[in-house]
Amino acid sequence: MDLLEGLRTRRTVRKFRDERIPREVVEEIVRLGTLAPNAGNAQSWRFIVIDDKGALLEMKKIVDGVIGSLTGEEIPPEKFTYQNLFARAPVAVAAVSRPYESGTDRLLKEKAPDRYRIRQKEVNPSLQSVSAAILQMCLAAHAMGIGSCWMTGPLTARPELEEYLGIEPPEELVALLALGYPEKVPQAPPRKDLTEVLTYFGG
Repeated sequence: MDLLEGLRTRRTVRKFRDERIPREVVEEIVRLGTLAPNAGNAQSWRFIVIDDKGALLEMKKIVDGVIGSLTGEEIPPEKFTYQNLFARAPVAVAAVSRPYESGTDRLLKEKAPDRYRIRQKEVNPSLQSVSAAILQMCLAAHAMGIGSCWMTGPLTARPELEEYLGIEPPEELVALLALGYPEKVPQAPPRKDLTEVLTYFGG
């Protein structure tokens, strides 16, 4: 698939066929993700592949439990939502980030602590880096005929999922990427016109 065509035709897929993805294919998707540009080439990421249905359902149960405690409504095991639909896929990839600190960060920490905190929490080079890797995985999967859904909804239960997956500080779970062969490829949702999002600055 031509790269530009892939960029134009990639879609978020939320319904998957009940078909296993070979591990070597998943590994290639992750490998291509790790070629993404990242802060200082620190590659401050780690990826956990969950392809065991029992584990995916247990993660769904964890998320449903937290959501249910917040809403006061029990979520039936058979119900899939934007928070738990990763369990509908044959594979989920947990994207894990760890802090990145550059020479600039160390200088700011010493000389300008407020700027350091802004850079770490709001600019967050580590999160930007792992996000680039996730996008490349989405595109790599699409090129292989595999659908993907980049999910942050499950992070409502982030502490519980981190405990289940064995993720400990300073690492953080930042997203789940559901992967599977599409049951149906959705239509492209409307996008804002370029005139709404693009401006030029200066002469």
